Amino acid sequence: MFLEDFKVKEYFSKISDYLFNSLNKTEVLILNFDAEVTDFIRLNKSLIRQAGNVTQIGIHITLIIKNKTLKSSIRLSSNFEKDSIILLRTLYFLRREISELPNDPYLMYEKTTHSSNLINSTNLDSFAITDNILMRFRSVDMVGILSIGKIIKGFSNSLGQFNWHESESFNFDWSLYSSNGKAVKNNYADGKWNDSSFSNLAEESIRQLEVVDNHEIKLEPGKYKVYLSPSALNEVIDMMSWGGFSYKANRVGSSPLYQMFKGNQSFDESVNFTENLANGIAPTFHSDGFVKPEKTNLILNGIYKNSLVSPRSALEYSVKHNAAEYYESPVSIELDIGPLNSENLLSELNSGIYINNLWYLNFSDRNNGRITGLTRFGCFEVKNGEFTGPINTMRFDETLHNIFGEKLVGLTNNQQLIIDTSTYEERSSHSSKIPGAVVDDFSLTL
Repeated sequence: MFLEDFKVKEYFSKISDYLFNSLNKTEVLILNFDAEVTDFIRLNKSLIRQAGNVTQIGIHITLIIKNKTLKSSIRLSSNFEKDSIILLRTLYFLRREISELPNDPYLMYEKTTHSSNLINSTNLDSFAITDNILMRFRSVDMVGILSIGKIIKGFSNSLGQFNWHESESFNFDWSLYSSNGKAVKNNYADGKWNDSSFSNLAEESIRQLEVVDNHEIKLEPGKYKVYLSPSALNEVIDMMSWGGFSYKANRVGSSPLYQMFKGNQSFDESVNFTENLANGIAPTFHSDGFVKPEKTNLILNGIYKNSLVSPRSALEYSVKHNAAEYYESPVSIELDIGPLNSENLLSELNSGIYINNLWYLNFSDRNNGRITGLTRFGCFEVKNGEFTGPINTMRFDETLHNIFGEKLVGLTNNQQLIIDTSTYEERSSHSSKIPGAVVDDFSLTL
């Protein structure tokens, strides 16, 4: 049965009532519901090569008895007669096994009812969007994957709380190839399709494709003025978010922003990072029922302002939590825009390196926020405000403090929404909204 064929929210409510009515008096049950309806379209040489649909429902069951907790996850068929049997068997299994577990000293879940209902439906048209893409790239060799559809998250507990979140979005990831096999890469993702926004990104890719076959520039190791596109900067921010905003990681000293957390360093005063759930892609409720603030200032005017504090960290360190998930990383991070005119970016850069993509990033010195990685598709030398040719693959090794602090020339005056392309088990609802950045003395080492 497809999700369109029945009311998903009512089905989750029915499942919840069924399980809650099967509980003993000393038991608390938490349910986290996941569902999606996604169209996937694979393209090669600007033609559709594969099209399909993924429709799935899953549920995560957490049984709590006093200070013990045990979890299980199952896929549902959307047939209540079948699902009710496996759900009840799962509850019996958890009930039988939980007595063997030790007490959880940091067990914390919402005990006050904070129900919510948010549905962001934009009625995305898979056929119209696909036609638009094919028309735009009809004269070039394009390879890409398009995912379009609805992501649903639900929460309920036996204490009476019920939360519901539906969001609709698309994610188009593509590369354009020259006749010599070189490529430029880009991405367009959002909750609503905008022809103008897509056209701008597509034309940008086509302009870069026109120079990707120029004579390759062999760079020597050294320090360069660079432009980091939103896609490239997002890779850096992903690494920074790996413990950078985690309260626990900062307390134990394993955070790449540890020096900022202690107050020993700061970024440029133009740098403002926010966990911003207002775009409606990620749910505003925690997996244990806590309601998340719509906005949390992480770095304000270059100063480390707030960490993401999970309920478990709150108990461990006797502080207040802000409903962060237990991994304490942003799910919807936003970096404010700056003064640089993105439409005149090559002139702003003048002479330097245009970095479109980075990959294979890792920490070279985690405690001091130093990151290394490689340039990828579509990186060019720029002279006098014009592309001269692609550069050879280079390794960079640079600190977050230099990128966002002392060496930051400026951020661009527009942002790009980047939705995580991960589809392991389900489509990701994590996103970033960030500008590009011009950075001076950026270290290219190999």
